[in-house]
Amino acid sequence: MKKMLSNYIEWLRLAVAVVLMAAALIMSGFVHIPIVSVGLMLVVLINWVMFRSEKLNLSALGFDLKPHHLMLVPLGLMAASLAYLLSYGVGAFIRGDEVRLNAAVDWKAFFYKFWLVLPTVAVQDFLVVGYCYHKLIRLTNVRLATLIVGFCFVSMHDVWGGNIINNLFFASGLFAGYLMFSTALLRSGSIWLVIGLHWGNNFTNSFIFTLKPTATSWLYLHGPLRVFSTWQAIALLVAFLLNTVCVILLIRVVWRKRQLFV
Repeated sequence: MKKMLSNYIEWLRLAVAVVLMAAALIMSGFVHIPIVSVGLMLVVLINWVMFRSEKLNLSALGFDLKPHHLMLVPLGLMAASLAYLLSYGVGAFIRGDEVRLNAAVDWKAFFYKFWLVLPTVAVQDFLVVGYCYHKLIRLTNVRLATLIVGFCFVSMHDVWGGNIINNLFFASGLFAGYLMFSTALLRSGSIWLVIGLHWGNNFTNSFIFTLKPTATSWLYLHGPLRVFSTWQAIALLVAFLLNTVCVILLIRVVWRKRQLFV
């Protein structure tokens, strides 16, 4: 009876955290403070409060100012950017597109977008590899927790409208991305690496290496619309997932053993 009550309380803690996170996201849509990401501030605060309720703190996620943790941000940025460039190039080759260089980059817009992406990805990271993921691992196991939160991460994005093939591509890429983030947290022991990877991946594929020319793109693709064969579609899916697979392998090589034990 005592064990059942204890389990009930622990599941209740998780439910409270989920409700508070949802409330924070809703509230952030109505409260605006110049230069401050209200959503990020609230989500980090809720993570801290929930960890403190268990006599822990954000160091349980490796979220601190230790130099070897802070260095994981630029490492993640660089790894994610280079891995996406590889995926981008392979995809262009399969499609038969020409990769063109943008000679007129708007650098003011470039750096503005660079910083604009950060709070968005950080909010998502504290949602999906923060307290709730940490708690779910303790209540179940790593594999089940990763599967559950991975599907939640996919559901946070608009993958349900439009062409079903494109939806499957997008959903599979998102889930693979979550596997990369969860691996980064568990192996490095710090959410800073997750933030760096997420920041680098989102900024690179949205603003640096793009399908069409934009004010911030360094490279863009040029080529006619084509109808792909089944094998070409499969090859494109492999290319699409290549960047996350490469980063996961790199993480597992650098950190051969788990650094975060829940």
